Amino acid sequence: MVKYVLREYKTILNKLKFIDTWFWVRYTCNPYQGCEHACVYCDARSERYYIHPEFDQTIFVKKNVKEKLDAKLRRARTLLPDVVGIGGTCDAYQPAEMNYKNTRKLLEVFLKYKYPVFLSTKSIGVLRDLDLLGKIANETACCVAFTITSLEEKVNLFLEPRAATAEERFLALEKIKQEQPKIQTGVNFMPIVPYLADSDENMENMVRSTREVKADFILFAGLTLRDKQALFFLRKLEESHQNLVEKYHKLYQGNYVPKDKAYLLRISQKMLGYCKKYSVNYRVKRWIPSDFRRINYLIAQELADKAYEMQILGKKGYKGWLWAANHINNLPESIAILAKKEQLETIRNVRGIIKAEVEGLIKKYDKSKTLDSYF
Repeated sequence: MVKYVLREYKTILNKLKFIDTWFWVRYTCNPYQGCEHACVYCDARSERYYIHPEFDQTIFVKKNVKEKLDAKLRRARTLLPDVVGIGGTCDAYQPAEMNYKNTRKLLEVFLKYKYPVFLSTKSIGVLRDLDLLGKIANETACCVAFTITSLEEKVNLFLEPRAATAEERFLALEKIKQEQPKIQTGVNFMPIVPYLADSDENMENMVRSTREVKADFILFAGLTLRDKQALFFLRKLEESHQNLVEKYHKLYQGNYVPKDKAYLLRISQKMLGYCKKYSVNYRVKRWIPSDFRRINYLIAQELADKAYEMQILGKKGYKGWLWAANHINNLPESIAILAKKEQLETIRNVRGIIKAEVEGLIKKYDKSKTLDSYF
């Protein structure tokens, strides 16, 4: 039996040191601590998140979330509206939400202060809030992504025992796009679980199904196995798929990602091929603000996209491009101003070929008018 415990928390909104270049979120917000879906691969079980070990059996319901968030944003002097990732170490629409409505309360505040949101879920409960999500999409931006790992329900029952079925999730994506077309929708095909969900058939069907429901993107990533997360997953594997345990040890060899780089490259290249075959994007369309950050964010997105392509194709040097994107995202002024002062190299990692790329992108995106532009 799942137990709910109401608990007071000091903070409700977390600002990331660097913007997440997968989902383009600057802030994270978890309406609950713990998650009822009990996914066997969940990385929230690892020590890096400091969550109580029985987090799928005891769900802490955060008290007064609406009042806390409203006060935080009302009094903020240094916070700028940016994308908020709702959920992360929990599912914002797990069964607790149907009773406590913490997620809906938070969405009402983000709408009030015009903060765009990114929601990842495995629950069709998100459909309850389509009216509110649609308003956010009209005011700023809203993205709803369903995490789906397999089209085989037998596999899903093992991996995600308390989540909605894959069919229900795809149908929910279709409904969202039909009723609220401004909401960006997508599939988080992550993790791609070795030997259970990495067959060519499953990978292609995931991309094809994403296309069929008119979702805007599919993100894909492999399975990490860290400390307590790894121990839990391998124990569950021992119980249900004993024949795979030795294969996992051979594939990972004690690392948190597969030691076999050829395996990772094969998965990435196949997924890229399927995305191109069905014309499905494999990156999220980023929200772009209208203030000084506009050109910074556009350039950072291009650099991060390039870094992503290099990484999944096994090319070296991608970290330099990614870190350049991270530092450009954090600039307190327009990068165009730094360029005019010939100070681009004061930005970490912006030098050499990356600097040349940035200079070209500034010319592409800088729409500012000066007296010189008229002569």
